[in-house]
Amino acid sequence: MQLIFDLKKKFKFRVQNGSWGTYKSLIVKENTIHQLDTNKSVQLIIYVDSESDIAKAIKLKYLQQNDLFSPDKDILNCLKPGQLEQCLIEPNMELLERSVHQLLNQLVDEKRPILIDERIKEVINILAVEYSEETTTKFLSERVFLSESRLRTLFKANMGVSLHRYIIWNKIVIAISKIMNGATIAEAAISCGFSDSSHFHKMVLLMFGISPSQFIRNNNQKNIYRSDQAPLSLVTSLYNERFWNIERVNVR
Repeated sequence: MQLIFDLKKKFKFRVQNGSWGTYKSLIVKENTIHQLDTNKSVQLIIYVDSESDIAKAIKLKYLQQNDLFSPDKDILNCLKPGQLEQCLIEPNMELLERSVHQLLNQLVDEKRPILIDERIKEVINILAVEYSEETTTKFLSERVFLSESRLRTLFKANMGVSLHRYIIWNKIVIAISKIMNGATIAEAAISCGFSDSSHFHKMVLLMFGISPSQFIRNNNQKNIYRSDQAPLSLVTSLYNERFWNIERVNVR
């Protein structure tokens, strides 16, 4: 079974020659042949043993006889702001494992609702799009009909982090996404509102303790697959009843 979560925007997905759909998160039943277009965003894909108790609970609750299901788009809000971003910037197995368990538990445990003010959800949705110089605190407060001071207070109360810090995190993740899609550090930095690559370098180092160049070196060593064509098709099939055989294919 696959669980797919988009960290910023939405990805494109279809089941074996079906129509493309756009999703924020998706549960995909085992043995379902499909194609995934990253849509120039970043996704977390979790593979779950279909015979495990957690997989059976997820299938019973969401899938039944269906091949896929799109859960609440706000499911990632069960994690602390910056939690998955930290896993993206500097691989941390302990933090990633804890994050995965939180997501799985959130999917199956209805007693743990995600309670976030609707105005804060709207702010998060606005910030999830490509960076714009208009996404200032003043602009955001006007969009949700709050004063700037009230928005800052409400955001910190709901998200556990200041709005200013969240905006910087968001800009960094969008920039990292651009780098993973082939942009240079300088191009990504300028396009996401940093004054130059030096400013971007300082902010990434301050927020995550690693430089952008180190991030690129780490991911090059891990042979991250980059494609300048869309969609990027991720075709999976089950074998030996336990392990996934993954084939990456470019589809024109």
